[in-house]
Amino acid sequence: MSSRNRKSRSSRFSLNRSNLPLIVAAAMTAASVVVVIVVMLGSDEPEPAPKQSSDIAGPAEPVPAETLPPEKQAGADPIGDLIASLPDQSGARPETSTGTAPADPSSVDGEPAWKRYATAVTVPEGQPRIAVVIDDVGLNRARTNDAISLPATVTLAFLPYGDDLQKLADKARTMGHEVMLHLPMQPDSDKDDPGPQALLTSLPPGALGERIAANMDSFTGYVGFNNHMGSKFTADQAGMGAVMEAARSRGLMFLDSRTTPHSKGGAAAARFGVPALSRDIFIDNVATEAAVRKQLDKAAAMAREKGHAIIIGHPHEATIAALRAWIPTLKDVSLVPITALLDATGGVPALATTPEAD
Repeated sequence: MSSRNRKSRSSRFSLNRSNLPLIVAAAMTAASVVVVIVVMLGSDEPEPAPKQSSDIAGPAEPVPAETLPPEKQAGADPIGDLIASLPDQSGARPETSTGTAPADPSSVDGEPAWKRYATAVTVPEGQPRIAVVIDDVGLNRARTNDAISLPATVTLAFLPYGDDLQKLADKARTMGHEVMLHLPMQPDSDKDDPGPQALLTSLPPGALGERIAANMDSFTGYVGFNNHMGSKFTADQAGMGAVMEAARSRGLMFLDSRTTPHSKGGAAAARFGVPALSRDIFIDNVATEAAVRKQLDKAAAMAREKGHAIIIGHPHEATIAALRAWIPTLKDVSLVPITALLDATGGVPALATTPEAD
């Protein structure tokens, strides 16, 4: 054989070897097709249904694909189906089976926030109860910690524009206290500043709703809210209606601080089905220890007479000192969180009888 012929045969052999993987792949594909065809033609019997356990309910019948819109049918959009199957990292609330988002994370599995975050207490049957609420908590860290360190269960109302609200609120709850939102509202006097993001009667509905949401989203773990100032805003029926609509969706209760005898808070709460209570006594309009102690004794007498009392104070040094001295003297009266009085009173707010300053 000539060297020219040997070279030609060698070249053809090399070419065939380089194409060997492609030839093998093609052969395997052809074999797979043959197997599928044989299986499809080999039996006309339907696949037997899986056995159903007699004591376990089976899954609901699937909806036939032809009854679904094209974009929901399997295989209509494989890329979209893949993206939809990925975990949601956006932080958006998932939709329920009805296609609507839950009303609010504050209300889970049908249990409202005022029950889920309530502090459990045991009170002897028939014993008078007093709920002590400390307003304006969260601005001064030292005084906030003084209030948290009180030796009995109290309710701490945090302003939404304080620092480290979540950390402080969690600490208060860990110490056995109940927590509320102290919602800033417009007072009658323009000289009094309720703080940033306060609810104003002049705000259009959209802007008012945004402020309500911003304040209520400032921290979590609270059972409800009471008004900070608000002698003008709480007298506004439409404004209080907007607040109660938000409160209902979040499962919150309302404590009317009663800074005006014209408050529409109780009526609005009843209209929207929001559990509501009303303050009885401010204990530190005069912020001296002696004056506060006098108001505390007045509250104890009221509780013994009608079974309960709701008092509001502030984290003044005199107020905290008076409470520390007074709490151990209570032998026949129980200090309880604010939610404990919802059962005692039925959640019906008392009518304001005397106006008090914001």
